[in-house]
Amino acid sequence: MLKINWRLGTDLPQGFQDSDGGILRSRLITVGGFCSGGLEEDNRRKPGRYPRGFLQKSWALDLDRASREWTSLPDFPGAARQALSAALVEDALYFWGGFSYDAPYCYADGWRLTHEGNQWRWSQLPDFPWKINSAALAVVGSRIYACGGSDYNAERFFTETDREGEIEGLGSRLLVFDTGATEAGWRELPRCPGTPRWVHTMTSVDGQLYVIGGASGETIREGTSVGYCTIVDNWKFDTEQESWTRLRDLPVASGNFPRSTNNVFQNRYIILPGGYQYGHVLNPDGTLRQPYGQVHSANPNSGLCNDVFVYDIQANLFGTADSLPIDNNLPMTVVRDDSIYLIGGETGGGVVDGQYYGHHPDLLLIGTIEAINNPQ
Repeated sequence: MLKINWRLGTDLPQGFQDSDGGILRSRLITVGGFCSGGLEEDNRRKPGRYPRGFLQKSWALDLDRASREWTSLPDFPGAARQALSAALVEDALYFWGGFSYDAPYCYADGWRLTHEGNQWRWSQLPDFPWKINSAALAVVGSRIYACGGSDYNAERFFTETDREGEIEGLGSRLLVFDTGATEAGWRELPRCPGTPRWVHTMTSVDGQLYVIGGASGETIREGTSVGYCTIVDNWKFDTEQESWTRLRDLPVASGNFPRSTNNVFQNRYIILPGGYQYGHVLNPDGTLRQPYGQVHSANPNSGLCNDVFVYDIQANLFGTADSLPIDNNLPMTVVRDDSIYLIGGETGGGVVDGQYYGHHPDLLLIGTIEAINNPQ
């Protein structure tokens, strides 16, 4: 459906995965994340580029300047973490949640980043109603919608409930937050009828929310764990009618798509780069089935994917775009006009345009997008 010409951008200040952010006043912003410390090959090829740890760091790249270098912003004021969820409303970025390996492991706190009078400023927001990470956020007007996500207790991720088993359908809950009335906090809406999920995409087009893909938390059936499962059922939510409609399933059992709020091209094509295929598919009724379809990899030893799936909203069809030059799982993804920006992620290590990138890479990948010969 789309042609994407991929090229390297300015390398990140260090390697990391699972950050979030957006484009605020021409600046591409990334906040938080995690670096595993680099594999032996990573550290041999790029010593010092992969320090282990969770991040509070925030960086910006001015896309309108000819000389594009990353600059530091004030650190994120909450605990260091990955899997923050971000949304852009007018001239502010809003963040909630995330997880780390230290208690309480998963977070509910919210923060807003603004740029006023040449000063960057963080301010606190009302908490999310429960601890959450990797919730997908989308924006309609002044409202931020949050769907799904998981809880984490340092041992595993939970989507069917929270870690205490008290919040049923955690990964299918839908909530809304009005940035024009922040004191009101979050309000819950009808939950998604589909499979509870995290590491999925949700985006908005013309007042409709599109929820695509993802994975389950650790799934236990008859006392036995089958691990994490791929989610293939997809849904649309009408924000005026507050009602859900099922879309067609993914044509290939793949998931772990970026949760970023702006991965839409021409207000029509939802772009789903990278991903991973688990050993089972989890259905909305809780049953399991085998994965289906062929995923692809630039390096089969990575275990990850370099597919770029595309969902055409107008035609209600899935298709593809040019594959990534490196396998990548959950890169932060932002579309602006005909450009797509992929930040960090998880790779098996590899070479792009002669440059080596590690497991949690210092990689900015930029694509130029073009639509080709699609049905109306």
